[in-house]
Amino acid sequence: MTTYTVAYGGERLDRIARKTLQTEQQGAVDAILQANPGLAAVAFSGVVDADTVIQIPENFAPAPAETFTLAWE
Repeated sequence: MTTYTVAYGGERLDRIARKTLQTEQQGAVDAILQANPGLAAVAFSGVVDADTVIQIPENFAPAPAETFTLAWE
């Protein structure tokens, strides 16, 4: 696993996911939380304190996008 150290002033979990996993959607934030037990308790209102070291999962694969067919197709 790769590590990421939160910058001065703290950062939101979705922005950390965007920087490290190239997306904040499709389960990226959940993958970071699963790789870091206890991080949710530390990240009040989604902001992680400065100098916190976070494990970034290397085997993250975005959840498949839902497909649907419109009634007229």
